[in-house]
Amino acid sequence: MSKRNTGSKINITKKTCAYFFRFICIHSPKYLGLVIGYIIAIALGPFINIVFPKFVIDELLGDARVNVLVFLVAAIVVGNFLFACVIRILQEKRTIYEDSFSRIFDRMLCDKAMSMKFSNTESEKTIEAERKAETGMSWYSGGIKGLVDCVAAIVSAVITLFGVVYIVFSVSFWIILVAALAVVANAVVTSKVNEAQQKVFEKTPAINKFYYYIYQAITERKYAKEIRLYNGTDVVSEKALENAKTLNKMDNECAGTQTKWGILGGVLSSLSYGFSYCWLGILAIQGKITISEFVLCVTALETFTNHCLTPIIKNIQDLVMKCNFMSAFIEFMKIENEEFVGELEIQPEEFESIEFEHVYFKYPGCENYTLEDISFSIQKGECISLVGLNGAGKSTIVKLLCRLYDVTSGEIRVNGKNITGYKYLDYIRMMAVVFQDFKLFSFSIQENVKLGNEMAEFNGDYLYQTSGIKEWINHLEKKDQTLLYKNYDSESIEPSGGQAQMIAIARALHQDAPVVILDEPTAALDPVSEYEIYNKFNKLVKNRTAFYISHRLSSCKFCDRIIVINDKKIEEMGNHDELMNKKGLYARMFQSQAQWYTENV
Repeated sequence: MSKRNTGSKINITKKTCAYFFRFICIHSPKYLGLVIGYIIAIALGPFINIVFPKFVIDELLGDARVNVLVFLVAAIVVGNFLFACVIRILQEKRTIYEDSFSRIFDRMLCDKAMSMKFSNTESEKTIEAERKAETGMSWYSGGIKGLVDCVAAIVSAVITLFGVVYIVFSVSFWIILVAALAVVANAVVTSKVNEAQQKVFEKTPAINKFYYYIYQAITERKYAKEIRLYNGTDVVSEKALENAKTLNKMDNECAGTQTKWGILGGVLSSLSYGFSYCWLGILAIQGKITISEFVLCVTALETFTNHCLTPIIKNIQDLVMKCNFMSAFIEFMKIENEEFVGELEIQPEEFESIEFEHVYFKYPGCENYTLEDISFSIQKGECISLVGLNGAGKSTIVKLLCRLYDVTSGEIRVNGKNITGYKYLDYIRMMAVVFQDFKLFSFSIQENVKLGNEMAEFNGDYLYQTSGIKEWINHLEKKDQTLLYKNYDSESIEPSGGQAQMIAIARALHQDAPVVILDEPTAALDPVSEYEIYNKFNKLVKNRTAFYISHRLSSCKFCDRIIVINDKKIEEMGNHDELMNKKGLYARMFQSQAQWYTENV
């Protein structure tokens, strides 16, 4: 291992320890008191079995007084019992805090995922970093418990070491030296094992990502129909088997390395013990030490090797390894959050206009633009339809308007002012958006509809009637208090795709925002149902500004203007009749769907 790599790991270890012990001091200073008590108990406990047996042997070989022997044996039994009880109690109390810390870290990961820049949520690098942060704090390190166990073992072993060295050193310097050399050799063995585990940790996120998906595909109900109807069992099982083989191969390679170095470590330990016992035996035969001193030294030597030096070196190496794992959590928490620096205030009723002026945009990490020179303006109350082929950039325009991304160049203005100048929470209150890939939560229907707007007046009958789900909800036993999906409640329901979309639309209506955006949320509905939804919306949003995006053009006929996006730019703009007379891209798209509109609209 290079000096640079070693120095890097030491720096990571120091920073990681500082981070998490600072966390402990802030959240639970009492936990530190428990750890200190635990360290003292672990450090002093071994001396009962080191010192008292010497007095027992001396008494047996001397006066053999029964009362003294009973006292000494009782002292050993009671002392071991009391230390065991104290250690057990402290461990149990530590567990309470450690479980709490684990939940806090889980919540911190969730909060970071919800507060980071939206672009990061779509980044493969960030997704992998999150996987590392999650597994680094659980599987590979044990979290706070794993970290504190290492530190406690090191500190307690150092305390025990001073007493043991004093005992053994008074008999023979060479025994201490040989035992120390054996421990150092074993430290090299442990480092090789840790390196193998670190390599596995570095490789597993990408493999585990597929592991999570493939086993989700096997177990989640949403895949059940496709697996059965397309006889997908063999394909999915083969994929799972391939993934398992890859993981097993990595584990076997790691286990092979551990076995090889473990055997070497065992041989070195055996040689060390053999030398020590022979040396002490010679000293006893020569009369240089008594039988009780022989037992004392053997016990102290065993403690020196197995409970002091070996744990110190092993736990230092484990600490370095665990800190490397846990540092993934720290790095993930450093990912940049969204920064909304706007100071301008705006109320929904103050909305007047939207302007895109020479807007260019490319996604982070991409060289090519997704939008080029987009310019248009919309006045309050206008109904606009965005039309274009797949990948034309329609949804990107909506994401920019919603401030999920910032424009690369150009400007988007509301009421004549750059949208980044407004306070973010004020600004998003003006937008009610339903994306094609909308998400509902495993909460009640009402909670899903009221999401983020719980304090506003709630008119459930109006919202459910308008969105077309009132009759369905009325047939449910718990009405709109019914929970969705079965993630954690077996009595929940699984809404159909159309029902889910209508709940999402009801949520947008409840937002009561001046700007309503429907980004193909009705894709799972038939043309007639889609037309009915859009037609209802058109009547409902008379005093609001509405954006409609749909591949099916039933929403376009009653819109004030249609903006046609093609090849990253605006190709056409006008109402339905104007664009049909122009016989351009819109007319061709509409005519290709004419049979739908002839039959259904």
